[in-house]
Amino acid sequence: MTDWIFQGNREHDDLDTAVTASRLHWWRTPHYRDRTAAGDAVWLQIAGRNHPGIYYLATITAPTYENPDWHDGDPASARWRTEIRFDYRIEPPLLRAELLATAELAPFRPFRGFQGSTVPLPGDVAVALRKRVAARLEPIRLDTEL
Repeated sequence: MTDWIFQGNREHDDLDTAVTASRLHWWRTPHYRDRTAAGDAVWLQIAGRNHPGIYYLATITAPTYENPDWHDGDPASARWRTEIRFDYRIEPPLLRAELLATAELAPFRPFRGFQGSTVPLPGDVAVALRKRVAARLEPIRLDTEL
């Protein structure tokens, strides 16, 4: 099992609204698509100027697949999709300032300003993240699941 960082951006993604509507979503995964697997954990990192950090913990639900609507003229990043299920909201979120102030997490380069869409986490970083957020994980349940 691998833990991943998937990047979101408030300018393009309104994750709070999307997660409220459905826990199931797909994510563009142009890199490492041959390494993702159902059951892998996904840490959703929001990039940008306003409060960047890790806001959600999700699970990959199916192998990465080629987008059936993709055409040669589309951006390459739109070609591959990975299905994920949002399981937890991290409250309060694990913001970049805290990530960089945590000795076990600060050396991991993507936490300093992620440029990309997907990246695997080294095992020690994944363990440190889990310890850091254990008390902050709020299960996501929709009204239809009650």
